[in-house]
Amino acid sequence: TEDGVKKMKVICVDDEQPALDTFRSKAKGFPEIESLRLFSDCEEAIRYAGENRIDAAFLDIEMPDMGGIELARELKKKDCNIRIFFMTAFEQYALDAFGVKALGYIMKPYTKEEIGEALETAALMRSRPKKRVEIETIPSFTVYVDGKRLALGGKKQELLALLVDRGEAGLTTGEAIACLWQDRCADEKTQTLYRVTFYQLMDELKKIGIEDIIGSDEKSKYIVKDMVECDLYRILDGETEGLKSYGGYYLKEYSWSETRNGQLNSMKEAAVFQKPDSRV
Repeated sequence: TEDGVKKMKVICVDDEQPALDTFRSKAKGFPEIESLRLFSDCEEAIRYAGENRIDAAFLDIEMPDMGGIELARELKKKDCNIRIFFMTAFEQYALDAFGVKALGYIMKPYTKEEIGEALETAALMRSRPKKRVEIETIPSFTVYVDGKRLALGGKKQELLALLVDRGEAGLTTGEAIACLWQDRCADEKTQTLYRVTFYQLMDELKKIGIEDIIGSDEKSKYIVKDMVECDLYRILDGETEGLKSYGGYYLKEYSWSETRNGQLNSMKEAAVFQKPDSRV
């Protein structure tokens, strides 16, 4: 790299040539870009990704043969580390976008500054030390181990999501039961059910060698934050870029997530209120 700038190979995919020309114009001059390839055909972009390293991909969502979300999934199959950014004029696609691990969502018409912010985010993610376990909580719960999705299902998955939500603050038996079995009292039978669920979860994690992400003391279980990469933790640690992926939904499949969801809503409103308008 020159002057400490991390160089990236970037692609942009849009079925309309004027849109590609606009992106080329907006992206011109950024020192982060080592190379820029433009594609109007999704299949060509996929073939290129199979033969070349791509650091960041800017994808239009509305395309006739293959939508941007489907294209993102295909690119991720080639390399799970490609940083995806969606570009569209249709805001309703936001949640679908983040369902395929998009780093950003850029509304058309966009500014040069917004492209620059996306490149900064991509560079930041590239420079972060790689961890085996990556956890997404926005908009729903997904865990990746070595780039592959971890399928737990049922109460084991919900318990892990609850542990992630509580982080290093920890989770007691009573708190776990109150969230996971809301219609049951915390009697001995339910406590046994919780212990069995916890041991089953630990057995699943041991099979793939990541049981150390969960710690315990006399009173509670907790996530060892330093051993995982998590969107929630980045936001709580003050990384405002992470708030851009939050569209009002957090662990949306679990009703007990509403307290944290309210906190994230307040943080997003405060960030939007304080941010200067880059278009002025």
